[in-house]
Amino acid sequence: MKKITALIMSMLMAMSLAACGGAASESTASGESSAAPESSAASGSEIKMEGGKVEEHSLEAIKQKGKLVVTTEAGYAPFEFLDENDNIIGLDAELAKKLAEDLGVELDMQNIAFDSVVPEVQAGNADMAIAGLTPDAEKKKSVDMSDIYYAGGHCMLVLEENADVYVDAQSLKGQVIATQKAAVQEKMIAEQYPDSEALLLPDFPQCVANLKTGACAAVMLDTTSAEQYMKNIEGLAISKAPVASDEGEEGNAVAVMKGNEELLAWVNEKISEYKEAGLISEWFEQAKEQAGKMGI
Repeated sequence: MKKITALIMSMLMAMSLAACGGAASESTASGESSAAPESSAASGSEIKMEGGKVEEHSLEAIKQKGKLVVTTEAGYAPFEFLDENDNIIGLDAELAKKLAEDLGVELDMQNIAFDSVVPEVQAGNADMAIAGLTPDAEKKKSVDMSDIYYAGGHCMLVLEENADVYVDAQSLKGQVIATQKAAVQEKMIAEQYPDSEALLLPDFPQCVANLKTGACAAVMLDTTSAEQYMKNIEGLAISKAPVASDEGEEGNAVAVMKGNEELLAWVNEKISEYKEAGLISEWFEQAKEQAGKMGI
């Protein structure tokens, strides 16, 4: 708890937030993390590749350049987060490692701001994005999304004392609901809680920090991450306030450049293979365990 408290206080010192009013608020912080390079999963602040053509991201092109470039945002345990040495770990990192291994290339996993994860793939600056991405209709306009590799729902995380207070849209009217900027939950808040104020932050740890200090009434996020926070931070609970998802959007998928049918088909084949072998479940349990040990 000392570690968690220190983390929360350090994040709060770095933020200047508005927690009232009727319009959506947005943090000006970049949310990016710098990290030491690692052969299998390294984080960085820039992507050096250039290009915007599907053929530059085909299986053969990836093999020829000798590396698989994957974008992510490593503040989303247990899917992707940083270990004590700033290496990217978690379920999504393991999936990316295995994909690179099966291609016979090095993994270059880039830790960037979440709202840049998909655009970098769209622009041709990365081969794919693996960042706990929900395959919603908006993303599918700009990139192609794989089959879901991990299924899960969404919920409202609140202070334990308010679990029976914030139970629906009416009880959250005029209240601040935090979520990650550009995440699918941003749209869900606008559609399902239009009378609440959306506080959009670079990552979910900052959202939870704001919840703990009372700067927001709730955090909308995926249920798995909410349960992980509840394990490691006292005083949190999942409220009864409903969060509905469109059919086919209950889970995480890999994003590739629009029209890259060859790479998409290969990724889907591998996802099916990994699921059947039990690897996805294994990676997920390992990630939850490690996140728990780190107190995140």
